[in-house]
Amino acid sequence: MKKFAPIFIIVATIAIIGYFDSAIFAEKEEAITSFPLPVEDTASAASSNEETDEQSPQLPTLETKLVDITMEDGYVVEVYREYEVYKDEEGNIIDTVATDNYQYLRYKE
Repeated sequence: MKKFAPIFIIVATIAIIGYFDSAIFAEKEEAITSFPLPVEDTASAASSNEETDEQSPQLPTLETKLVDITMEDGYVVEVYREYEVYKDEEGNIIDTVATDNYQYLRYKE
C-alpha cells in the first residue's frame, strides 16, 4: 500500500493537469466568461462608468526632490523630500504638494 499511494498521487495530478489543459475545459471556460449582459445592465454600467470618470479625482504621483546637501563629520548628507505631483490628462503639472516624508543619503566624501 505504501508503494501504491505515491503512484496514485502522481497519476491523479497528471489527470487533473491534463483536464485543465484540454480543449473541453477551454470551451467551458470560454462559455462561462463570455456571457452576454442584458441590455439594461450594459446601459447602466456604461453610464455609471462615465459618471465615475468625470467625478474621479486625479491621483497624485510621488516624486522625491533634492532639498539640501550638508557636511557632517566627514560625510556628505543629501536630504530628499517627497512631493505629491498632480497632473492633467495631457501630462501638465497642475499642483505640487510637499509631504512630511524625508530621505537622507549619507556617504563618505
